[in-house]
Amino acid sequence: MTLTEADLARLNGSGFKNFAHVNRDSDLELRNHDGRCVFLLNGRCDAYEVRPEGCRLYPLILDLRNDRVVRDELCPHREDFPITSDHAGRLRRSVARERTEAGHSRRRMDG
Repeated sequence: MTLTEADLARLNGSGFKNFAHVNRDSDLELRNHDGRCVFLLNGRCDAYEVRPEGCRLYPLILDLRNDRVVRDELCPHREDFPITSDHAGRLRRSVARERTEAGHSRRRMDG
C-alpha cells in the first residue's frame, strides 16, 4: 500500500515506527511481513483508527492503464463496496498526492 506524507505523519504521530519504506520506484509504501501488512496483528489492523487513506478506500483502486476507479479483483468482499463519486474523487486525489510526493522524493535523491 502506497502512502502519502500525511499518512506517514499521522501514523508516526500515533507512535507507530518502522512501518514504511521507499520502494524502487521511489514510492513511499507500507512494509510487509511474510506477505502481509505490517499492521496486521491477530487478523486485525493495529492501526485501524489512523490507517492510510488507501486502506480507508480499499477495495477501490485506480486502474492506471484505463484511468478509472475499479474494485480490486483480489478482495473477496469487493461487491459490498459501491463506487461513489465521493470515493472515486478521494482516491484520485490521494493517488495524485502520492505521485507528486514521489516526484519530490526523486528530485531530492537526484539533487
